[in-house]
Amino acid sequence: MTIEEYILQRGRTTEGKRSVLFFSLFVISNRIETVYNAGMEELTLKQLMLLILVSISEGGTFTRYGEIMGSSRQNIKTLARALERKSFVSIRQDESDRRACGIFLTAKTAEHFSRSDAYYDSQIRHLFSELTAEEIDLLFSCMPKFFTGLQRMGGGHA
Repeated sequence: MTIEEYILQRGRTTEGKRSVLFFSLFVISNRIETVYNAGMEELTLKQLMLLILVSISEGGTFTRYGEIMGSSRQNIKTLARALERKSFVSIRQDESDRRACGIFLTAKTAEHFSRSDAYYDSQIRHLFSELTAEEIDLLFSCMPKFFTGLQRMGGGHA
């Protein structure tokens, strides 16, 4: 059975469509990561996502970034240490809580973003190229519902 046949067969019912959507989200996520990793020299997609998150709210802890990204504190620490070795971030111990460390961007990150923005923008445009503006609006409006469902899926711990 081909993927297309599976989609047609399962897509006859709402339950089947849910199953296909779940499968598709997993495949899309993995394929996005594979494509990005193949096209980036210095960073993995997960490292890039952490850099983007730190650029939004610099100085957060491993635990906080892990909560947002859906990763463990240890996974974020591993990503941050790799980024620190590559000079993209600095990790500093919190002065008020010696157990907590904050992640801060370096000048190299700003240089990377300015050099790579066109590539990232191009990849995102390609990914969404088959969707109309209305379809993008619809997907965008559904995102909070996906996150709520993910929290329920994880028993409130997602």
